[in-house]
Amino acid sequence: MWKEKINNKYTYTKLIFCIGEGIKVMKPNKILKITHNSVFIVITLILGYFGRLSILPVFPFLKLDFSDIPVFLVTLISGIPSGIIVLLVSSSFRALMFSSAGWAGFIIRLTSLVVILSTGVFNKCNSKILKFFGISLGVIICLFLKLIINYFLWINLFFISPEVLNKFMFPIIIPYNLIKLLTTIVLAFYLEKPIRKLLNIPKNY
Repeated sequence: MWKEKINNKYTYTKLIFCIGEGIKVMKPNKILKITHNSVFIVITLILGYFGRLSILPVFPFLKLDFSDIPVFLVTLISGIPSGIIVLLVSSSFRALMFSSAGWAGFIIRLTSLVVILSTGVFNKCNSKILKFFGISLGVIICLFLKLIINYFLWINLFFISPEVLNKFMFPIIIPYNLIKLLTTIVLAFYLEKPIRKLLNIPKNY
């Protein structure tokens, strides 16, 4: 009986020690992720305010917005949860503070969740073909959702006639959204390694 008690005590002590060691390892990583998420949220807001480039003079409201780069970048570095947090928090601040589109813009920006999920999942694949296919599929779905939401909002919220929208949908609006998505994703992939090195972030943390 007393041997069983000693064994149980030893098992519990060992378990507590293992949990303690796990917490020691986990806490710095958790703090590091919170810090990185905060930094990327601030960068997203700065780019959302200043980093907007008009690429079509005929339609000055269609601007190339670089604020999605930190969102996709943090997804590549820290994973899907970090990407979702940065997107939701930065989009909320933008809607409240300086976005001309308000909550309509917030809804449109949420379509980037599809790219976050596809990037976070397929970026781990060893096969480059599968990675390319998965992320491309995410971009196509995101583009499709953006167009549907934009179409609905422009007609019902901004009172733009369907005839005008249909006229410019294929030659201007679709290419603009595609260029915007591809530019931000490509730049995020390009910047991943330099940012990892700069912030001293290990590959898996």
